[in-house]
Amino acid sequence: MFKGIFKNRKTEPSKVETWKKFELFELFNDLDKAEKILSELSGGYSGNFIDAEEFHKEFVEELNDLKYQNIPDFERICIWFAPTSAWDDFVGMDGIELGNRIYERANKWNKASG
Repeated sequence: MFKGIFKNRKTEPSKVETWKKFELFELFNDLDKAEKILSELSGGYSGNFIDAEEFHKEFVEELNDLKYQNIPDFERICIWFAPTSAWDDFVGMDGIELGNRIYERANKWNKASG
């Protein structure tokens, strides 16, 4: 009786398929690398942070929200890792490749959730 009713219905991808598509595991690995780098910095200045320690503290809070509170809001990560933003101010050219990867992946999530 119900054969064919759901035949043309598209199936939603599973969570894991979505995570793989948007490289969530790779994003978290890169965010962990960024946290380690930031934990070793001190001083400096960026428009919204008085020093690297303040940026690191806020970054860790945001990362914990993303990873452990299941709050999928990547907007702040996008802002912090966009070209010529806080990440670049504190890390410079040494972190540009990592920052760009984080920005691109976080931006995909940000756009998909918006």
